[in-house]
Amino acid sequence: MERKNSMGKIYAMSDIHGYLEIMEENLKKVDLENRENQLIFCGDYLGCGPESCQTLYRIKDLMETYPHQVIALKGNHETMFLEFMEVGHKDVWNVEWIGGDKGLSTLNSFISETGRDRINKLEKAIPNPIDLAYGIAKTGKDDIKENHKDLIIWLKELPLYHEEENQIFVHAGIDEDAGDWWKHGTSEEVFVNKYPARFGKFYKDIVAGHIGTYSLKNDKNFHDIYWDGESHYYIDGTVEISGRIPLLVYDKKTGKYLY
Repeated sequence: MERKNSMGKIYAMSDIHGYLEIMEENLKKVDLENRENQLIFCGDYLGCGPESCQTLYRIKDLMETYPHQVIALKGNHETMFLEFMEVGHKDVWNVEWIGGDKGLSTLNSFISETGRDRINKLEKAIPNPIDLAYGIAKTGKDDIKENHKDLIIWLKELPLYHEEENQIFVHAGIDEDAGDWWKHGTSEEVFVNKYPARFGKFYKDIVAGHIGTYSLKNDKNFHDIYWDGESHYYIDGTVEISGRIPLLVYDKKTGKYLY
């Protein structure tokens, strides 16, 4: 594929999962003062790490500071969190989401001290784990809705993909069988949850996270960027295991990728 000469770089990272400090180390390598450079976040800013809420605010702030350069996409963890925020009190998703939030690390990054005190009282007063999960979910969501309204609105409005001249950036993947009609043929579920990974040639490069690259390499110690040798770049370094967030850099002038 012929690459047109233009200036600037595109930086991409994905699957930050609440590890703000590690993301900040990557940001030191990103030059946004050059207005031709772009930074694209490919989703999954929540979960696992201790600073999910703070990570979201940091990305939101970057988008507001560099409105034409920084783009954040929606991942499956953002989708699940928004579903959790919107379901009714007795919906089983409350129990499943709370149950998957180990040590309530994600919830605790959002809620106030008052909210934590209320949850501590619930944990002492409600012995039944299902009823406790419902209670924690309602208390946490009420607190988040009161204190983070603008953040939730911003999160809902995140796009599912970003297209450049030579790339499609997405969290999980697209319906490649739809060819150049992929925008119309890809469901939200595929954009944020596509599995397994797709390999081979496509008319644009596809940059995605979602699937730990160790599984693509079949090497538990591999947490770098995985290129299939054709059109697919996978950049989920499984930060909760590796302590690393890979940073992909595309040089628009040379048409080359740097890891």
